[in-house]
Amino acid sequence: MTPSLKVVVAITSPIAFHQLKSQTILHTCLQSADSFVASISGAHLAIAGTAADLAKVAEIACEKIVCDPNKPGELATAIKSATTADLIMIHDSQRPLTQPGQFERVYVALTSDIDAVRPASPFTETLKSINADNFIEQTIDRTSMMRISTPELIRYSAIDFSSGISTWFVPLTHSARTAVVDADADSARINSVKEIDLMGYLLDRNK
Repeated sequence: MTPSLKVVVAITSPIAFHQLKSQTILHTCLQSADSFVASISGAHLAIAGTAADLAKVAEIACEKIVCDPNKPGELATAIKSATTADLIMIHDSQRPLTQPGQFERVYVALTSDIDAVRPASPFTETLKSINADNFIEQTIDRTSMMRISTPELIRYSAIDFSSGISTWFVPLTHSARTAVVDADADSARINSVKEIDLMGYLLDRNK
């Protein structure tokens, strides 16, 4: 039996409501997520955000999960109270150019011996450690770090509802078995308004 899947787009920043070409960053992100949802039997789309943010997308016909998605424990609790699903896929609203192929890559990587999967890519730039006086202390080995992307796919049974801290969108149980897949360059995160124009250029390039 195919496990049920909920794909949650998490509104993690007010920038999600800024325009990216002809529509908002959030709507662009939702299109990619919904395209993937349509390819999976029994999957459904949800949006997680504060009550104020969800009020701005009231016209979108999908499940709404009220919480602060930037707080892992709060998001986990909200997911527990929401419509149930065997698998929870969580995607950052600030990664609007993530292609359905990356969603699929994450999905197929969740094999029977894995409980949680997320995409990541190696750093290509030079990384340096800065001390309190703003002096460079050392150069960091790039191979020791990865740039994390989304979506994250997690078995519901692997969510630790008693914890509030995690480097994932939701806390994982201590026994959770995790895996990483390659992240596409297009899944880069928009962290500031200044980066929107660059994403617009990439959006045109992908057409």
